[in-house]
Amino acid sequence: MLSAIINFIKDRQSLPVIAVFVFCFILMLLPTAFRLSISSFFISVVYLPFTMFDDFLTDVARAKINNIELNQRLIQYSIQASSYVEDHYENNRLRRMLDFDLRIPYRLVPAKVIGLKPTPHSRSIEINAGLAKGINVNMPVVTADGIVGKTITVSKKTSIVQLLTDHNCKVSVIDQKTRAMGIARWQGGKLLEMGDVPIESKVAVGDTVISSGLGGIFPSGLMVGVVIFSQNREGKLFKDVLVKPAVDFNSLEEVFVVIYGQ
Repeated sequence: MLSAIINFIKDRQSLPVIAVFVFCFILMLLPTAFRLSISSFFISVVYLPFTMFDDFLTDVARAKINNIELNQRLIQYSIQASSYVEDHYENNRLRRMLDFDLRIPYRLVPAKVIGLKPTPHSRSIEINAGLAKGINVNMPVVTADGIVGKTITVSKKTSIVQLLTDHNCKVSVIDQKTRAMGIARWQGGKLLEMGDVPIESKVAVGDTVISSGLGGIFPSGLMVGVVIFSQNREGKLFKDVLVKPAVDFNSLEEVFVVIYGQ
């Protein structure tokens, strides 16, 4: 028995066990208050990493919540800022429309674009004004910038407008400077062709093109666009003239239907 104990003590792997045993024995001999103090110290040392990790997880969770709330506020502020900018642009558009209304000697019915109806062979929009507001087929539709198109289908509360960028929409026009006349029609892309312009006319780049009043649909004096290309071609009777439309057909929001001759 004694030899077994001696061998156990000599075994180096047993040293930790012996040390713990001796420590516990000495601890039992110490006063109770001192034992509690030492126990508290060791417990705090053992639990400290777990406490710190728990605090870390709590901080991470709190930071995640704060980050979510911050993102929500940023989104709200972004929406509010966009709304303010949109209101600013809308006020500018409405101000220009009001000024245009005062300059045109016709009755103008305001309308909002509520739908787009583009196809490979037809380009049109839908507006929220129809028979109930006095709208009929073949009435001009304009903005403060110029001609948009004409109404082709009308119901009680809505209308379909054939755009100037439609192959089937034509406008009799006149060069405001030279008084040369022609027919504006869309030939694809973003430009209009001013056809039937006599080769001897003096139409030049930069000239303003307006409606001539001929044709019975568009009254005279409505803006169509600006000449960006004018050239005589050998052997032809008419000039090659291209016009950049005054209206941006990709950003139509509010329009006027022109009622005249009634």
